[in-house]
Amino acid sequence: MENFDWRRYLLFLAIAFGVFIAYDYFFASKHLAGQNQPGVSNQTQTQNGVKTLQTTPVNVNLYLGTDREREKPKHFITVNGTDLSVKIALEGAKVVSAYDRRFKKELIEPYERAYNIYPLEVLTSDWKTTKLVNFSTYNCTKEGYKVSCSLDRDGIKVEKVFTFSKEGYIVKLDLKVEGIKDPYLYLGMTPNEKPFHTHIGPIFKLSNGEVLRPNIEDLPGVTPFHGNIVWSGEEGRYFLKAAKYNTDTAVVFKVSYIHNGVTKYVGATAIEVKPNSQILFLEGPKEYDLLKEVNFVDAIDFGVLKFLAYPTFLVLYFFHKIFHSWVAAIFVLTLLLKLIFFPLMIFSTRSMKKMQELTPKLQELQRKYANDPQKLQQEMVKLYKEVGFNPFGGCLPILIQIPVFFALYKVLIVTPDLALERFLWIPSLAQPDPYYILPILMGLTMIAQSWITPSPNPQQNKMMYIMALVFTFLFATFPSGLVLYWTFNNILSIIQTWIIYKYMS
Repeated sequence: MENFDWRRYLLFLAIAFGVFIAYDYFFASKHLAGQNQPGVSNQTQTQNGVKTLQTTPVNVNLYLGTDREREKPKHFITVNGTDLSVKIALEGAKVVSAYDRRFKKELIEPYERAYNIYPLEVLTSDWKTTKLVNFSTYNCTKEGYKVSCSLDRDGIKVEKVFTFSKEGYIVKLDLKVEGIKDPYLYLGMTPNEKPFHTHIGPIFKLSNGEVLRPNIEDLPGVTPFHGNIVWSGEEGRYFLKAAKYNTDTAVVFKVSYIHNGVTKYVGATAIEVKPNSQILFLEGPKEYDLLKEVNFVDAIDFGVLKFLAYPTFLVLYFFHKIFHSWVAAIFVLTLLLKLIFFPLMIFSTRSMKKMQELTPKLQELQRKYANDPQKLQQEMVKLYKEVGFNPFGGCLPILIQIPVFFALYKVLIVTPDLALERFLWIPSLAQPDPYYILPILMGLTMIAQSWITPSPNPQQNKMMYIMALVFTFLFATFPSGLVLYWTFNNILSIIQTWIIYKYMS
């Protein structure tokens, strides 16, 4: 019986983890690619409060593959925030560079430079006007974190006033245009990041609170979205380009590029704006305090377990604020969870000890009823009731912690702050251990746990060693912060088990 329990438990762990990853990867993000594509049906699709009007083509274009690629910017004004250094080209008054000094990352992607299209361009319905607005030289002046640019040419007037935050990530754009019908503001392309079970691509927040994350692979070349859109943008795993502006229309362009000989696709988002508009634009990391400042917290992709992941993140973030260390925050969170689950741990340890005491009697029953499995099962249940033993009590604490583990898993893979946190030989808690030392230590702590509570059954002990080996290889690909949590958890479990055996058994 005890052998069967451990095999079932190990299988349950593997299946639970596989189901979670598969569900989160395929279904957690809300896809807006309906069965009818724009221009095909006469019907109007409505999903989550956003309408994709199938017969209403948008009168705007990126004009890629035209003269655009040859009109390279040559003159710039630089605004140096404490974290982000931004270059605004005088040709078009657009953001052509945004270098994050903390993350040592350029936020304008190579494919944006190749297509020569940059955030905060004004898009129009014809190439002549678009070229005039985005490649003519503006009259620009700089005063501190404020840059004012203006253009008056051929009956068209454009004024752009950029007011940057001290850090440089947030800019308030005051936009005025004259002589342009139905202008659009271009927000940028998808950040070039590996998804790692998170959404990469367009993102919209609606007035009803819904957050939509279309899969760019499922969208046609140009997809308009009509509805009460509060903010729009393009997101990566750690970085975001988004504009806070109430609009009725947003457009996602499916843009192709070549990477190592393979054609890939990214999203490029633009929103319809009024001739006199004030837009709040953010280009930077998905750090909680930064997103909270502009009410973009929903840009953090916690996935299907958001109801657990978000509170877990808030607790972890609270401890980080106190200790100014993610390592310390993870340890304190682990300690807190172990204290909460300590009563269950006592129950579990006592159950395992009772199992050890029952082993001789169980072996006797197995010999006596070797040819009658049904009778054996009845006698085992009877024996369990007599001594007050729960055969699943040993697994209970770990089973309860599985949802918490998955929630923390999501937290650690979407928190950009962890990318800046070092731990001894590990350069970043957001990445796997490059030397595999931490996963090996974690595996050794699992073996140590089995030594403290050995089973009289050699097969069960062998199963524990196999499980430790499987988890070591599995965790070698996980973010180091998650491996660190599980290692701390195992060490504290060993200490708790020793205390229970020493003083409470």
